[in-house]
Order: sequence, then structure tokens, then C-alpha cells
Amino acid sequence: MYTATLEDGSHDRGEVRVDNERVLGVYGIILGALPGALVLIFWTMGAVHLLTGNGGLINELQLTGAWRVLFFSYPVVLLVAVLAALGAFALKRYKEAAGIALLPVAGVILYYLALVQLR
Repeated sequence: MYTATLEDGSHDRGEVRVDNERVLGVYGIILGALPGALVLIFWTMGAVHLLTGNGGLINELQLTGAWRVLFFSYPVVLLVAVLAALGAFALKRYKEAAGIALLPVAGVILYYLALVQLR
């Protein structure tokens, strides 16, 4: 019977080893960026309504100043977060990558709560 000895001195019997942190990091990035992309769909509808002035609650809010800048910065924030998550994944920081990918959605929730409570 033949057994192979790996570099670390252990014996491998042909079993495929899966790096669970890496797989969970991929799932974390996907499940973090997907809600961000879905929010982007509704953000696009709101931005069109806001820029054209054609109806909707977004026009009744009359966003000015920092509120308007924060509203229009969402696609940039989403893009930067996804690129940062991919960069963290490339640096083998899998848990951090999953957390970074979810930051835009958390930001949307905080923006909404601030908008409702402070305006």
C-alpha cells in the first residue's frame, strides 16, 4: 500500500480538503453585495424621480445639502465597498471581506433612520 507524505509530514489518503474560511468568505461577499445591488435598483428609481421632479416621496423630502450628497454617493460607496471586499479577499482576510461587502446596506439603514429621525 502506498501512502503519500505531504510537506508538513502528514499522510493524505486522497481526500480533498476545503478551506472553509475561504468558501464562507465567498458566500459572505456574495450575500453582502447582493442586497447592495438590489438597493441600487431602488436607488436608481429614486434618483430618476429626484432629478426629473416627477412625483414620489423622494421629491416631498426635498433633500438638500449633505442629505442630497449622501443620497447620490450610494453607487460610489457600493463600488468602493465591493472593490475593498475583493481586495481583502485577495489578501486572505476572508471574514473582513464579508463584513466590508455588507457595509453599504448597513449605511443605507443608518441613512434612512437618520433621515426619519433628524429631518
